[in-house]
Amino acid sequence: MKKAVIIQLWQASTQAPQLAATPFFFAAAAAAMDMDVEIHALGASVELFIQDNPARHQTIPPMNRRLSDFIDDAIRAGAKIHACSTAMRDRQLVKEDMIAEFGEIIGMVTMLDRATGDGVTVMTF
Repeated sequence: MKKAVIIQLWQASTQAPQLAATPFFFAAAAAAMDMDVEIHALGASVELFIQDNPARHQTIPPMNRRLSDFIDDAIRAGAKIHACSTAMRDRQLVKEDMIAEFGEIIGMVTMLDRATGDGVTVMTF
């Protein structure tokens, strides 16, 4: 059975980009290790994936890379992005507002079901 990792973005947001890069490091590394990786965006973290959000392109010192570059690394490595339906609804967002690589809008029941599956490791940021 292939290992699975779910990275829950709960506090990661464009408000603190220097902290938001870390989960994408983990996602890219896990995907590179041939693990199934899902990123579940909750609350304000859904804003990290809004296509026309300039805040997602903030440069993060000392690496001087944009936050969106870290997100793109994780996606290129194979991580799948999913967002909480409540967070999307609260911000009046639809899938078309999100980056092209965005996956599904899922509810809390689906998130809980996936997070409690056999062989799943959950990391929360």
